[in-house]
Amino acid sequence: MASSALGWAWLLSELLDLILDRLLEFTDYVRFCSVCKPWRIIALGEDDGDSGYHQLHRQRHCILKSCRNKLPMLVIPTKHNTDDFRSFYSIVDGKIYDLPLPLPCETRFFGSSHGWLFTIDKSFAITLINPWSGKTILLPEFKDPWGKYQDWLDDYDKFPGKAILSSDPCMNPCGYEIAVIYLGSMELAVFRSGDNAWKFLTQKKDYFFCDVVYYKGLFHAVNHLGEMVRVEDGTDRGVVEPTLSPRDISTIHLVKSIRGDLLMVQRFTELNENQEPADVFKCKTVDFKVFKLLRTDDQARPTWVQIESIGDQVLFLGDNHAVCVSTSEFPGCKPNSIYYTEHYFDEFGYVPCGTDDDNGVFDLGNRSIELHYVPDPSQKPLLPAIWIVPNFITRAITATRGCGNHGGALMASSPRQVTGAGCESGPKLRVFQGIDSMIALAIWHKIGIGYKS
Repeated sequence: MASSALGWAWLLSELLDLILDRLLEFTDYVRFCSVCKPWRIIALGEDDGDSGYHQLHRQRHCILKSCRNKLPMLVIPTKHNTDDFRSFYSIVDGKIYDLPLPLPCETRFFGSSHGWLFTIDKSFAITLINPWSGKTILLPEFKDPWGKYQDWLDDYDKFPGKAILSSDPCMNPCGYEIAVIYLGSMELAVFRSGDNAWKFLTQKKDYFFCDVVYYKGLFHAVNHLGEMVRVEDGTDRGVVEPTLSPRDISTIHLVKSIRGDLLMVQRFTELNENQEPADVFKCKTVDFKVFKLLRTDDQARPTWVQIESIGDQVLFLGDNHAVCVSTSEFPGCKPNSIYYTEHYFDEFGYVPCGTDDDNGVFDLGNRSIELHYVPDPSQKPLLPAIWIVPNFITRAITATRGCGNHGGALMASSPRQVTGAGCESGPKLRVFQGIDSMIALAIWHKIGIGYKS
């Protein structure tokens, strides 16, 4: 038995790489790491015996493999959350996992993008938190020049509506951008790594944006009419004229398909039955419509064309940076469907989830809705749940020199500690100590504990 185990531990790295290439789910990746130390070293690209170009090449290869399309997990608020553990819901096995991740338990996350979460504090400073690596990025104060933020001093965490990244700051520490839609008039602000302040979009008119996406190297934002603008040099450039009726539309999402198409998704809601007329925010999703951006030879500008099916693709929509995956990679998902979770906000403010539980799976084929995660009614009211893509980059990443401290942004080693400037000397970002607990969690899962069904 001992010799057999030893043989498994020392399989050729090339063979282990082939196995890693076939792992689809985040939980499978963690279980691979838990087998033995040699397998962990291969998976995380931490072979200290390598040096120079070979080591860097291997690290980047591991990073690229781990950054393939991953299936989002749902960060769910429960009264059992602490600052050291958070609950995550897996749609594949329908289980709740308590992961040892250092996240503030009473903080609303108003955005999720590339595995990072967005929060804001009383000084209107936005912080990026990567729960998988324990890193944080502290951004400059988010105070618009028109002083609209002053109306939100008592509800600062409700001022930003949504935020996304252009790329993962770990992978691109000196070239990432951030876009934030903020409440009041649903305008847009952009931050670029290396800058010392936010740039607030100069708009030709009031658009009242409801979503933003990074597409073909630029941010694109859309309003309820389907009117989309492209952000260039801090100003808007109209690319799609309004073509839709706002009647009964709750919100619109933008998402890049796995085939590179830009999709616009309309979400329709209705008031719940048996409720008071004053409860205007107690709504349930009843329908979705999907449009694809197309340009014909006789059109000066592209236009939205409705499509009836997205094939084997699956969309994950909510407060998060919209995600599209394929069921060929994740057979546990329902094809031609939209997994959604929502909270309600508009130009008048933000209403916490808990007044209603609008989570579900919409089948574009038969137009039906079924539930995925159902919150415990005894634990209301709670903050909204949010999708997050596991960002299991635990390798050392050497940042490019010369980008200072991310401009006005500071890199911290954990959500509780700011250790100093970012990547002037090429720091290495390594996983926080909780990763060993996550690997232990994978072992617990094998024997039937470590999760709540």
